[in-house]
Amino acid sequence: MESLITLRKELHKHPELSGEETETSQKVIRELEKYEPSQILKNIGGNGVVAIFNPSGNDTDKTILFRAELDGLPVNEATSVDYQSVKKGKMHACGHDGHMAILIGLAREIQKNRPNRVCVILLFQPAEETGEGALKVLEDKKFKELVIDHAYALHNLPGYDENTLYIKSNSFASASVGVEISIKGESSHAAYPEQGINPSNVVAGIIKKINDEFNAFSKSNSGSKYAVTYIKMGERAFGMSPGEASIGLTFRSETDDTLKKCLDWVEDLVKHEAKTFSGNITTNRVEPFAATINSDEGCEVVKIAGKQLGIDVEELDNSFPWSEDFGRFGEKFPITLFGLGSGKDSAPLHSEKYDFNDSLLPAGINLFKAIIDYYSQP
Repeated sequence: MESLITLRKELHKHPELSGEETETSQKVIRELEKYEPSQILKNIGGNGVVAIFNPSGNDTDKTILFRAELDGLPVNEATSVDYQSVKKGKMHACGHDGHMAILIGLAREIQKNRPNRVCVILLFQPAEETGEGALKVLEDKKFKELVIDHAYALHNLPGYDENTLYIKSNSFASASVGVEISIKGESSHAAYPEQGINPSNVVAGIIKKINDEFNAFSKSNSGSKYAVTYIKMGERAFGMSPGEASIGLTFRSETDDTLKKCLDWVEDLVKHEAKTFSGNITTNRVEPFAATINSDEGCEVVKIAGKQLGIDVEELDNSFPWSEDFGRFGEKFPITLFGLGSGKDSAPLHSEKYDFNDSLLPAGINLFKAIIDYYSQP
């Protein structure tokens, strides 16, 4: 594990944001080349990388894909580790550095022992954090030519028992989307606010109505949540009555259908508010994430793999409220995402004090290898 830990720390030290992962992609390619895949596909959906390992024989019964993510987050790191990010405002605060190291470790295992009758594809996906990467990968001509029977991925889980496997059939991670509400009135001198159209009342009204009415929506649509992420209106100027404002919100639900109902409800509410406003109000949906809907078969395979390795397996009752771009792949082939506990005292995901727990590397590699072995059985 020593060389993998060194690689993981090097990746951590040089994070790149979604859509900018050129150096990270090149590092991944250099590592993969050491393990002689049958083919490496570059620039998939942007900066994505695909490594294909054909089976030991000529026949292929199954093609199984394993995915890791390339991108970091716009966070100023405050861990004080000696491999802390050297890029201001950029950080691997979600463990994608560790996920990449696990797939590199899996490539090494496959080189040592090519599976029988199973083609293995390793995907290093770009732009997971913005919810844009999976769709771009799926739309890539080179990726479309691949026939995939099942895709697997894992995610580290701070706050959960270390090296315990967490799984759930059906909805594992929520669908989510950002909603931008833009309000356009007219600015004026603060001494004559009546000469303009100040949007402050409509901003307050929209936020209050969503807050007042969302409880009723969530009661009949369990697992739904929302948060106001930003409010912007005017500048630090006391002689001006501003004419424009914007509100950012995020909505999330256990399924894509429930999220659609939620968004329709919100947009209807905004339209109603617009009727009493003299200016203009528009809405825009951004960073959409599909729900991650796990395959029943895939969950059983993961549980079998965990038990074979002596790893504790816990089945979850509820889906996670966070979203994962991996869910988008479920529109094309069966997928299974599972969690691997990072420890009760780990800093949370997306925190400036987060760091990937390197003790998860062996478990992650062995779980993926056990899944390959399952499909290699006669």
